[in-house]
Amino acid sequence: MDGECSNSNVILFCDMCNLAVHQDCYGVPFIPEGQWHCRRCLNSPSKPVDCVLCPSKAGAFKQTDCNRWVHVLCALWVPEVHFANPVFLEPIDSIREIPSAR
Repeated sequence: MDGECSNSNVILFCDMCNLAVHQDCYGVPFIPEGQWHCRRCLNSPSKPVDCVLCPSKAGAFKQTDCNRWVHVLCALWVPEVHFANPVFLEPIDSIREIPSAR
């Protein structure tokens, strides 16, 4: 190796809440010029949000197809849940497919 490294999966920091996410893990295919805001700060900057799938109130949220909120990691771990757009990882859909017994 010649000492150069090419890392295209950069860590982005929300300019509003300082959330740190990997570009690929959060569904940001292009690095924006200027400020970047996570989806929670962009869509619900003054209201706290809750994950539909867990009790944690902090973390990397994306909206569902029914305007609720889910952590990206929670969506990955629940087999019934899917990302409607696998590049942008949003919206998160099929929440209704989760059995009520769980």
